[in-house]
Amino acid sequence: MLSTIKPYGLGKVYQKPEIQQVQPQQTQVAIPQENLQEVQELPNLSPTALEIRKFSDGIKGANEMVGAMQIADITLNALSNQIKSSGENLNALDTSAKAAQFKGEALFGRELTISLAGESVSLSLPLPSQMQGNLSESLADKHQEIADKMGQISGLIEKASMPFSAPDGQSFDFENFDPSALKGIFG
Repeated sequence: MLSTIKPYGLGKVYQKPEIQQVQPQQTQVAIPQENLQEVQELPNLSPTALEIRKFSDGIKGANEMVGAMQIADITLNALSNQIKSSGENLNALDTSAKAAQFKGEALFGRELTISLAGESVSLSLPLPSQMQGNLSESLADKHQEIADKMGQISGLIEKASMPFSAPDGQSFDFENFDPSALKGIFG
């Protein structure tokens, strides 16, 4: 999902052979290429650096969620206009909804979720054929829900941006950045 934290760009990647037993007469054993495993060596990260990384990844996930919701909102407006001009043809509406994608993945017919600042925000985006009741009203309700969720994410970003304390008691304030404090993190 959007809130998954993936450790990318850290450490060195190298090939590590599987352990092979050496024959008693000390002959060399050729290690076939298919027996090699890729191993990623991760650097030792301090708890403070992990907190900063978690904050950074959370903000990145929030930005992606907002982008996905903006595309969904534009699509909801297009679906409303399509209903006004062509009527409630569910097959045509589903086709239009399925065409709405973010980062190569369909947005409708699934649920979007993000966790930030210890809270989760979820948005269910059913296809028009999966909506109950009056379709135009359901689209308007979903539009309002997206606006509400964007406000909630905005509040969580603000909450996540509040200064936090490191295990050693040092406080970090991301709004009032001090370059010497950054040096202290890595020192």
